[in-house]
Amino acid sequence: MSLRLWLILLVAIPLSALAPSQSAAKDNSEPAAVGERASPQPLSGVSQVWIVVNLFTGQTSKQAEIVRDKLIRLGAEGRGIIMPFKDTTVENIARIRPAFLALSPNGIPWCRYKGKNASDLKNFFNSLKVMVEEMQVPVIGICGGHQALALAFGGKVGPIRGGEDDCFPYGHNPTERGRHNVYVLHEDALFRGMGPSLNLVQNHYDEVKRLPPGFVPLAENKLCPYQIIKHPTRPAYGVQAHTEYWLQAKPDGGTLLRNFLDIARSHNRLVRDRNAKGSKRAPADENG
Repeated sequence: MSLRLWLILLVAIPLSALAPSQSAAKDNSEPAAVGERASPQPLSGVSQVWIVVNLFTGQTSKQAEIVRDKLIRLGAEGRGIIMPFKDTTVENIARIRPAFLALSPNGIPWCRYKGKNASDLKNFFNSLKVMVEEMQVPVIGICGGHQALALAFGGKVGPIRGGEDDCFPYGHNPTERGRHNVYVLHEDALFRGMGPSLNLVQNHYDEVKRLPPGFVPLAENKLCPYQIIKHPTRPAYGVQAHTEYWLQAKPDGGTLLRNFLDIARSHNRLVRDRNAKGSKRAPADENG
């Protein structure tokens, strides 16, 4: 782990001291009030740290910071840190044991990651599969993070009006921008307390063109059929919209994120904590 990352972990400040981001103030009001939660008991397999993976080519980004701040406002317990994708390795995640990962939006087409950035991104995609399937870390991917989740598991991403192997620069091809409805295809805990259609903020040029094998499409609209997706057996979700922006009168983005936090809490307690306790009880040598 890099020295910078260790310093982040050591000095990460309590949630109550973090002020919410003022970015996108026109469209980031809180959803319905979140009830007070009792302080959770420490879990054996999970730390009190959760991670926003920055998918821009740097240590942090404004978008990753907004996602972190909004998750704090929604009641994410513990310490939220931002980690660049190049440092989000199996070794670091095994050491930190985060409560969950949130994959941030990104700013350029995936095909424009070149050189070391491209190799680091490939390594992250390979690691993400292990984190989800073997380490069973809950994941929520937002916009570019949604596309990253699909790419990591063998899906295809391309321009909205192009093919899955096209590489168009952002700003020169049709996009989905502004508020749009998406329509629920399958019931899921992610939609608890919500209706058959969701009103979400969109801002993307690329889309998931082909689902990874086994992934479940949870919501769609006419422009982009894979608006919300889920891993077939793990709590790993991708949402094409920018769920970090919502209005008090249109709280669906915040409600989705809040529901994901509940899913992660339940999964960590019922699965990861139980697995960790079971491994501690297992004898070191079954023949001894």
